[in-house]
Amino acid sequence: MDEMKQQDVIAEEGITFSELLKIVWSNITLVFLITLWVTVIGVVYTFVIVNPEYTAETSIMIQIDTDTTDLTDQQAVTLAQQLIVTYKEFAVSDLVLESVLEDIPTLDYSYAKLREAITLSSTTSSVIVTIEVVDESPEMAQEIANQLVVNSIEIANDYMFLKDRIKQMLPAVAPNVNNPSAPNKVLNIVISFLIGIVLSLGIVFVKELFNNKFKSTAEMEKYLNINVIAAVPGTIKERKLVD
Repeated sequence: MDEMKQQDVIAEEGITFSELLKIVWSNITLVFLITLWVTVIGVVYTFVIVNPEYTAETSIMIQIDTDTTDLTDQQAVTLAQQLIVTYKEFAVSDLVLESVLEDIPTLDYSYAKLREAITLSSTTSSVIVTIEVVDESPEMAQEIANQLVVNSIEIANDYMFLKDRIKQMLPAVAPNVNNPSAPNKVLNIVISFLIGIVLSLGIVFVKELFNNKFKSTAEMEKYLNINVIAAVPGTIKERKLVD
């Protein structure tokens, strides 16, 4: 009988959803405070510590002149799409970036940092390359984007495959100073709030895991396999007040 009872106890040792809710509710103040503080830290980081960044955008088109070649229009488009891959590598090469750094003396960037600030993108069915430049200054982002296009076109004319085939479509304009591209303030606050909830629940469950006190006579009977005859009512604090 004792062995069967012990097996029943082991089978019942799992925690139910209602018990989880009770644990959370009994520690709701701790959960609220931790979540609040983590969210506040996220707000302070987003609005005070981190510097806003701005994105200036421009675009170029790869054009193949069919009048000076024996290519059909479709062949010219196909060749232009293939040259996009070459231009993407060429535009962020040390040769072009060095010229940009020389033409913008106030830009204190290394090659790696400048290359990281530049993003070139295109679609498979297009001959247009979109160029985005991120900087903490909207004016500097605009200047870098435009200077990159001008210099890449100028230097490309020294190479047969790209010569006279790159055209700037629209020059970059300075982004609105009140509309930075980063950080995403709403997203940061939501993430901070979620991290606060997960962290607080984790602390509560770890705290509960290491709590080896019995909360009721039923738990004593369950885990110690004994019968409780009597219990002193009230908490320790309440009994001290009575004494």
